[in-house]
Amino acid sequence: MLEQKQTILMPPALSNSSCWRSGPITSWSGPGPGELVRAALILALSLGILCANLLVICVINSRRYSKYIHAQPRYLLTSLASNDLAIGLLVTPFGFLPAVYGCWPYGEVTCQIQALLRGALTQQSAVILVCMAIDRYMCMLHPHHYHRHSSKKGCVAVMSTTWIASVAVFGALVLPRGGYYFNGSGLLACDPFFARASLRILACCCFYFPTTMVLMYCYGSAFHVNKLRLKRVVCVNAPEVVGGGHIERLVAHERRLSTSASRTMAAMSLGFIVMVTPWTIQEVVAACTGSKPPPFLDFLATWLALSNSFWNPFLYWLLNNHFRRISKELLYTKILCRPKPLGPKQHCCATSTGGLDICSIGGLDLSGMERCSMERCSMGRCSSLSLATTPPPLPWETGPSCVGVGVGVAGGRESPT
Repeated sequence: MLEQKQTILMPPALSNSSCWRSGPITSWSGPGPGELVRAALILALSLGILCANLLVICVINSRRYSKYIHAQPRYLLTSLASNDLAIGLLVTPFGFLPAVYGCWPYGEVTCQIQALLRGALTQQSAVILVCMAIDRYMCMLHPHHYHRHSSKKGCVAVMSTTWIASVAVFGALVLPRGGYYFNGSGLLACDPFFARASLRILACCCFYFPTTMVLMYCYGSAFHVNKLRLKRVVCVNAPEVVGGGHIERLVAHERRLSTSASRTMAAMSLGFIVMVTPWTIQEVVAACTGSKPPPFLDFLATWLALSNSFWNPFLYWLLNNHFRRISKELLYTKILCRPKPLGPKQHCCATSTGGLDICSIGGLDLSGMERCSMERCSMGRCSSLSLATTPPPLPWETGPSCVGVGVGVAGGRESPT
């Protein structure tokens, strides 16, 4: 009877890849055009990740943006941006010098820490995207249960637990000697090393397939149910709002606020799937065949997956007009020290009461009504609004109305126009 033994792989010695290895010093001709291009791409991507995620963290946690997002999605987006910021600070910059010199100049301990962070941070990004998808699923399909039981402490506890679990799993893989190696063709830094091909395949599949399935199911179900719900409530009063109650009012408001946030988060999740798929296919094929991909393809697939940390804030900026407007205002006032730029909404509905506009009175987001109200709002009607007046009723409580109806202000009261 023949015994089938699984091949145990051994990582290449780091001394063979170190810039300070002992032995005769060979002549060094300097980096070529390919090495310089790789280094420039790594440097540009690292700076882009740092700047973009810092902007996201500052804007979504500012007081001006708080009325457009609830606490739980804000915590999740902040956690994702912080995780991507750590990737841009602790993972990607370490590939710059190896891209130029073709060796690892930082030592063995740094290589071990680098491999641990590379595995834990990328896995944590996938976990946060899953938590965001589940949050949007619960918010849009079960809003009453969501508003009663969601809490900031629970969100922080979930993020902390998943982070500890990611570090513990990759610590068990990387911290033993031989659990890391210098990837001189793909990451140009240190990666976790799997002694068996089956472990490498399992790690890739656990990272990619559960995440993809949860994202597609949660967002697909949420948007399908939301589309059916909108068909029922357009041009009619929502029954749960007419019944009164704080929870019903909050649910109706949330349905309008959550649609834009859910679309943005879904686009970020789709970007993750698109960017990570080539790297996952390459890793599975290389592990199954026992071959090594060409250096150019290995570098392209690896850094395309890492570039997801930059595309997340870019997609958020591109698809969320409130985030884009407040980002521009913060850049003008805080960075460039210039007066706040005046947009069309300020020209239409700005008042003398500290910049309060009709699209945000009472903490209510009426930005979806801007297109119609911009054309009909006049300075004479808007200037009569003051902070001392009682908050107006919600738009859907004033009578049957369609999505996108304009809002006028006459004599300090709202009236549909």
